[in-house]
Amino acid sequence: MDVQHANDAWLVAATLCAFLVLAGQVTLESGLVRAKHSVNAAAKALVQAGLSVLIIWAIGEGLMATGDGHRLIGHGPFLPGAEAAGPILLFHIALAAGAATILSGPLAERTTLRGYALAVAVFTAVILPPVVHWAWAVSADGAGWLKAIGFIDLAGGAVIHVTGGAAALAAAWMIGPRSGRFDGVRRLPVIQSQSFPFAALGVLLLWLGWFGIAAGQTMAAGVPLAPVVLNLVLAGAAGIAAVFVLNQLRPAEVTVIHLVHAALAGVIAAGAGAQLFSPAGAVAIGTAGALAALVGARLVEALKIDDALGMASVHLFAGALGTLALATTSGEAPFMLLAVQALGVLAIAGFASGMMTLALAGGRMILKLRVDADQERIGLNVAEHGMTTDVALLVGQMSAVNRHSSSFAYLDADGDGEIGQVAREYNRAVDIFRAQITGVKTELSQAEAVIDETSAAFARLQADLAQRDEKLEEAAREVALLTDQLARSLVTVQGLKSLRIGLVKLVGRTFRAPIERLHAMAKRAEATREPADIDALIEAAREESARLARRLADVIDYAEVSTFETPPATDRMAVEKLIAEINMIYRPRADAKRLKLRVVWGPEISGMAASATALRRIMGELVGNAIDRTGSGGLVSLSAQRGGDGQLILDVVDSGAGISPGAIAAALDPLAERIYGADEEPAGLGLALVKKLVDLYGGTFTIRSKPGIGTQVRVMIRPAHLSEPIARPA
Repeated sequence: MDVQHANDAWLVAATLCAFLVLAGQVTLESGLVRAKHSVNAAAKALVQAGLSVLIIWAIGEGLMATGDGHRLIGHGPFLPGAEAAGPILLFHIALAAGAATILSGPLAERTTLRGYALAVAVFTAVILPPVVHWAWAVSADGAGWLKAIGFIDLAGGAVIHVTGGAAALAAAWMIGPRSGRFDGVRRLPVIQSQSFPFAALGVLLLWLGWFGIAAGQTMAAGVPLAPVVLNLVLAGAAGIAAVFVLNQLRPAEVTVIHLVHAALAGVIAAGAGAQLFSPAGAVAIGTAGALAALVGARLVEALKIDDALGMASVHLFAGALGTLALATTSGEAPFMLLAVQALGVLAIAGFASGMMTLALAGGRMILKLRVDADQERIGLNVAEHGMTTDVALLVGQMSAVNRHSSSFAYLDADGDGEIGQVAREYNRAVDIFRAQITGVKTELSQAEAVIDETSAAFARLQADLAQRDEKLEEAAREVALLTDQLARSLVTVQGLKSLRIGLVKLVGRTFRAPIERLHAMAKRAEATREPADIDALIEAAREESARLARRLADVIDYAEVSTFETPPATDRMAVEKLIAEINMIYRPRADAKRLKLRVVWGPEISGMAASATALRRIMGELVGNAIDRTGSGGLVSLSAQRGGDGQLILDVVDSGAGISPGAIAAALDPLAERIYGADEEPAGLGLALVKKLVDLYGGTFTIRSKPGIGTQVRVMIRPAHLSEPIARPA
């Protein structure tokens, strides 16, 4: 055997190996699709094989013309005869048939057979041949334009996988997703495998097929075969190992189905430059290709493109990554090679997706590209091919029984297969259920007779009990009313007694020290004869008398408010007008102490009204106390706003010395027992009076203070104690 015959025999052997891609694809898809679509998967494989072989023989080989020097497209020969039936033609037929299988998975479970045939025809006649010519055509006269600029692709990482993946995603986008895949109510799982062992066998067959394509291309490139195949095997194994680790770490997100994707992605990623990678580099690129396929699948899902079996993402993203990774093998100009590889990937992906989109956009005007929702539900085996499975037959019988029978009915149990056995067991269960139902009906009839005999007596007894219940309920209501009134009276008497005792003690604590100071001033005035001292004592006595008068007024007000159970009926006044009054009254006091008084309110309180007496007293006490507590140069602010539920919110903030928690507790509960030191006096009643008023009007009172920092008091009055908005004059 001469060298030429040996080369031809080698290429024919590689071609036969490449044809295993078709067997691997139909095995893989039959294992991954649901059983009701399995016949359609096999039919698509046969139709695709027939169409792709005929189209490549008729026009595809002429357009590929890898020995033609034209840059864009080959010029024949077309419909080659026996004289052209060489091993290269056979290899290109196997290569194109294998590349066309990439379309099958993404279009699974909803595409009509004629729609799939159209996609295959467009791919093998219009898309793949020009891309093959761009990247692989070379002659003495020149080369394809990608080959001419230095684009590298040994085994089809871009020519086959990027082209097929981009065209498949475009076709899936044009066909649309499966029913329920992205409807927002339920998300159909990406893959519902009916036979994972079949899918795994398909992966191994695909490995052999892609090895055959690599072997054929290796011979054409004149590089050793063994290192290339070794790198492909290592890359595929690395992809599987990487995803296996992820599966063990996050089994809910990375499933065994992804092992199928990883096995293919590793080989695909290494295909473009298997002759250039070292074994360690092949392991790295296989791992990266598997991860790129996972990430790409997430991206495709986010774009709501239904890549039914996840294969388009595997081919496109792993192939693109492997093609770009060739730049790492260039020692002289890696960035230049990266730019060339990126240009090639973009050009191929854009051309493939664009041509497929245009072709299917025109094709769906004259052909039905996808099945109806009902046909998709019953499965393409029945809808497209009139064939079914035993399980589908059983489901159909049970659905008919449910639709047309109001009780348990029998299934057809004449068959000798597994379905006949299931139907016979089901019919036995129906016999048992019917016997049980008959027994229950008999027992119910007997029970109904007993119930009829006792119903009259029960009705009379029920009437007597109802009359007695009414009398008991009436007596219970009277007792409860008297008990409640007595309890209220006792609570009121006890409360008034406690209040009276507390007020007496409060008066004693409040007025003891001022009266003692006035008495001491009077003695000093009697003892002195100096006019200046007498004048100073008189002025001090006046100030002390004024403070005593204010404390007396506070005690009277506190005692009066403490006896109220409901807010007194008073005139209402606009809240913003009351705030303006407080600003006018207390600003001179603030200016005298060289304080900054800031009074603000939002426009949303316009029209709100409240008790003038209560709100004026609340704001006055809070602002006055804040001014008294704050030293020269400090800040006192009063702000009013309307809350989200219509309540009035008042905030008084000062930058004074602050109040300790113990002082706050004493100020808010002046009736509580407390031992004061020789130099201590009870706190004023301002805060306690404010809290009483706020509680009386159903509001909330909070105070936060930090010694040395300042104090914030917040009062919130509920809408029930605010008037309806006051109409503004026109």
